Amino acid sequence: MKIIKIMKVIWILAVASFFMSVPASHAYAAQSTQDEVAAITVSITAVKPPPVRIVKRMSASVATVGEQMFLGRSVTDLETNSQSYSQLIKEIFDRVLVGYSVERVSISPGPTTHIAVNVTPWGDVVQDVALEIDFGRLSPELTDIIKQDMGSIEEKINDVLIGLPVDAVDWAGGVSKSVIREILADQLPEFKANLDIIAGQRTVVKLSLIPAGATVQAVNVSFRSHTIPQLLLLEAKPVVEKEVAVMRGLPVAFLERHRDYFTNTISSYAERQPLVKRYGVTITPVINPGEDTQVILQAETTKYRISLEGNLDIGRLQDNTSAKLHAGVFLNKKDEAFLEVSFLPSSVTWEFEPGWGHRLSSQTTAGFRYNFAHGQAKVWMTQDIGRNWSLRLERTPESGANEFAVRYKLHELLSAEYVFTNQENWLRLVGNL
Repeated sequence: MKIIKIMKVIWILAVASFFMSVPASHAYAAQSTQDEVAAITVSITAVKPPPVRIVKRMSASVATVGEQMFLGRSVTDLETNSQSYSQLIKEIFDRVLVGYSVERVSISPGPTTHIAVNVTPWGDVVQDVALEIDFGRLSPELTDIIKQDMGSIEEKINDVLIGLPVDAVDWAGGVSKSVIREILADQLPEFKANLDIIAGQRTVVKLSLIPAGATVQAVNVSFRSHTIPQLLLLEAKPVVEKEVAVMRGLPVAFLERHRDYFTNTISSYAERQPLVKRYGVTITPVINPGEDTQVILQAETTKYRISLEGNLDIGRLQDNTSAKLHAGVFLNKKDEAFLEVSFLPSSVTWEFEPGWGHRLSSQTTAGFRYNFAHGQAKVWMTQDIGRNWSLRLERTPESGANEFAVRYKLHELLSAEYVFTNQENWLRLVGNL
């Protein structure tokens, strides 16, 4: 009996320190002889059963105590002293299980020993749980997305806290916080959470979301088009920039995971702009998430193709400045009839070139045009390479003259092109107006 009294003091002190950090498990086993206790099982009962997760935590704690006390001990010894052991376990958990009274502990000795614990809550119990989420400066639209990601988090918190004695909320709050963090890690991994639980019959759980990892610092909007002058697109740029400003401060990973939502939102907003209705424009957004997020809006029309360029040739001796207007009408999805009008300031001359173009693929177009000033026809082909690069090839069959150019888009309003011909080569700066 002296041994039991010593153990009583040790376990009362020890269990209080690890009670809330015990892993959830209901049975512990060890290899033993037939007359020794090899496994522990636990059941928790009550008139009003505690929440399931709390029962698991209680069971795990009781099982841990039972493992330390009984595994490897002879079944005979346990049968002889079962009443004393039951009293010891009752005293331990009466001290550490705040909010509950341990009414009875019964031990069923055997190779697999079962410990049954009956508890009763005392004082007020949690009747209702209010979840208050602080979304910071996020817009209502974004908070709706986050709530969808969080799913049934409120129900799961209710499962942990409702029915729990108010006095037990402090230590059970650790279980509730674990539940919330598990849900966020699985369903909203781009955010971390600060939690505060205010116990009462109406328990309040305050949750503050904090972005984790890299966040969007800036959002840059650019318009690109093969069929509409850039000057016409500039009027829509400030409006779209205001709309996409909600992305700033979001985790980059969150923006990437919800790229489709943001793409559809921007597309829907852009399509309401007067420019779209006026010229029958289709806008296709492309979002490249990052700390410096890029939003590229490809604006095209299936009716017309109009462009205006200003050229400055560096390294060319004659006609090194020019302006060109391209005005075309799409006959169908692949064919375009057009007129190009060029003005050469150095010689103060105009050139008119009607022509036809046929789209061979989404990246390749070929056709011909006729220059009235020189009385010559040209065949041409353009090839897009990636987002910013393109190739251009022109040939004049009558004179045998060839022109090959490589173009790189520096900005939606500026490109650089290097031109190779039979006689000379030069660098051309192209203003995409």
